[in-house]
Formats: sequence, C-alpha cells, structure tokens
Amino acid sequence: MLVAILALGACTNGTVQGTGEGEGRLAIVDDGNVVVLDADGSNRVAVTDVAPSGADRAFYFQPTWSPDGTLLAFSQISPERGIHVADPDTSGRWSLPTSSFPFYFHWSTGNELALLRNGESGLRLDTTSIADGALSELEQLDAGQPLYFSWSPSGTEMVTHIGSDRLEINIAGSAQALGPVPGQFQAPVWTDRGIIAIDHQGNDRYLALIDTTGDSSLLARVPGPTNFVATPDGSKIAAQSMRDSDALSVAYQTTPRLAAGRVVVIDVEGGDLQTVTENPAIAFFWSPDGRRLLVLDAVASGEARWSIWEDGEMSESVRFEPDPSFLRELLPFFDQYAQSVTLWSPDGSAFAFPGAIDGESGIWVKADGSAPQRVSDGTWVAWSSR
Repeated sequence: MLVAILALGACTNGTVQGTGEGEGRLAIVDDGNVVVLDADGSNRVAVTDVAPSGADRAFYFQPTWSPDGTLLAFSQISPERGIHVADPDTSGRWSLPTSSFPFYFHWSTGNELALLRNGESGLRLDTTSIADGALSELEQLDAGQPLYFSWSPSGTEMVTHIGSDRLEINIAGSAQALGPVPGQFQAPVWTDRGIIAIDHQGNDRYLALIDTTGDSSLLARVPGPTNFVATPDGSKIAAQSMRDSDALSVAYQTTPRLAAGRVVVIDVEGGDLQTVTENPAIAFFWSPDGRRLLVLDAVASGEARWSIWEDGEMSESVRFEPDPSFLRELLPFFDQYAQSVTLWSPDGSAFAFPGAIDGESGIWVKADGSAPQRVSDGTWVAWSSR
C-alpha cells in the first residue's frame, strides 16, 4: 500500500504555466461537492450545493465531462441515489433517481450517457440521454460481472466484455457475439481501425484488432492477463501483460511476443514495438494528441511516481502519495477510465492528479517546465477536452 511520502521537489503557489485560455477546465470533488475551475485554481464554479453537515450530508461522485466539454455527469451517493447532468456555464441541471448507486459514466460522441450500477444479476449497463429538457428513463443494455465496455466511434453502438467468455457488439440492447472466447483482459477499445481486445487462437492469446464480423488481425502474442489503452486515433496501443505463459512458444511466430511485466507501445500499422518500462506499471494514459504516455509506477518508501514517455524516451515528472480513493476506485480499472476521463490538458502540456506532496493533500497540476502546483482541495479530478 502506498502510504508514505518523502520530501520531494519544491512546490510554489504561482500560476500554472503551460496552460491558459481555451485549455479546458478541471472538474473536481471537494468535500463531497462537484466544483469546476481553471487549471490555475481560479474561476471556481460550485456545480452542487455546499454539502450540509450531519446525517443528511450530501456526497457526489466522479464528475465526468461530455466529449465537447460542456456537460458533466456525476452521481449522488447520499442521502438519495441518482444521476445528475449539469451545465456549469448555464447552471442547467438534469436529475434522475436510481434504485442503486451509479459508479461509472461514459459519454458517447453524442449526448447519450452509459453508466454502470449494481443490479439483480451482477453489474447493470444502462443508458440515458437528455431529451425534451429531461434525462430519459434508463434503458438496460446488459448485465453481468465483471462488465467492461467501449462506445463505437459513431456513438451508436458499443462493444461489451462481460464475465470471462462474452465479447459482444451491443446495438440498442441486442447483442452479437464476436468470434471465439476472449482472453484475459478488462476493457476492450473500439477505434476507427477496429476493436482492440485479447483473442484466443488455440492455446495462445493475442492482442488483436477485431472487425465487426469477428475477423482478427493479430498484433502481438501475450503471455497472460493484459491491460491496454489506445491513442485517440487508434494508431498506437500501450499494453502490459503481467504473467509468463505456462506454454512453450512455437519455433516461429508471425507476430511478436510481449514480455511479461513491461509496458510496451505497439504501432498498429507497422507492427513495431517499443519498450516503455522494464518493470510493471500501475497505470498509463495517452495524451489527447497520442504523442505522450503518462505512466504511474510505485517507487521506494511507498511513493508513487508519474513519468512521461515521449519519442522513445522516459522522463520522471513528479513523485507523490496518491489519494486513497484514487488508488481504490480508478487505478485498478484504469484501462476503462482511460476511455471516459482524462488527467491530461487538451494540448497535452500538463496533467492533473489527486494526492499529497510534502504531506500536503489536494488537486495538483504539473505543467511542462514547472513544479507541480496545488490548485485546490479535492479527491477526484477530470480535465475537459476543451
């Protein structure tokens, strides 16, 4: 467990450099409330009311930006459960009560919102949208556990990975199976180039690009459970496989084999592989332009470390102690969250994170060429796309 923090680099209270007008906004959770602010901590807008004290204290959870950066979806934990969508610029607000707590949101490229919550038979995948000035009634698309999904680029359908044996395209609640039983992974990724998933071929598992008919293009052989994230255009995949295979490799492979415990970047078109880390990482996230990979790993004395990989080179950025809720709620499922929220600024020159530096907790922004800046109290942060 990451519980300790040592003295780190100096922090200042100055303006965050490298971000400015038109560089998006941060959505944070501060003392149970949703707040929107600029990257330097200015222009704070309270999206939810000040949380009252006592037994009826309200708590809101994980605000998630729409793709155009105009709307926020978030859930209410107490005293009631429900979905909220807000426009921070107009104070517009749409709400929908739910019988169970929604804990994950993912917008389509349009205005449709998918969410996960607990149902009668495991996790439940629902959708809603803003229509006629209100959130539409929830439509259940599927259920099962575990359940991961990815919207199609058009935002009209999605691919779901449910349990250990279901990889399916879901169109308005009608599921179509995709080929053989999938391998060990969490979240598929649907890109313009196809659906990225792990595919079983005989006794071997491959990172593959799968089309909507189930045909696979094999990208790399993987030795075990694998996490992966793709650049926005789907041209590169960062992947990490965490266990050696028990089976012996055949004498000749037409696809490369990933070494276990390393983060590797694969060029989808050319097939080239580049090693990012020699040791396991906790999580990794592409910048919006796909040029940089933000990598989190654990270091000595319980610290975590953000590093940035760019042009084949890795450089350490900042050491910190992650916020416990960040460790618990996002990092174990980073490949799913990488599709719905971003820690990066729109231009890829800065990133934000919740945690503690030199014992001081809050929301931090680290821009190129400057020390990390503490911009607010808070335990959750998501950067808008514009």
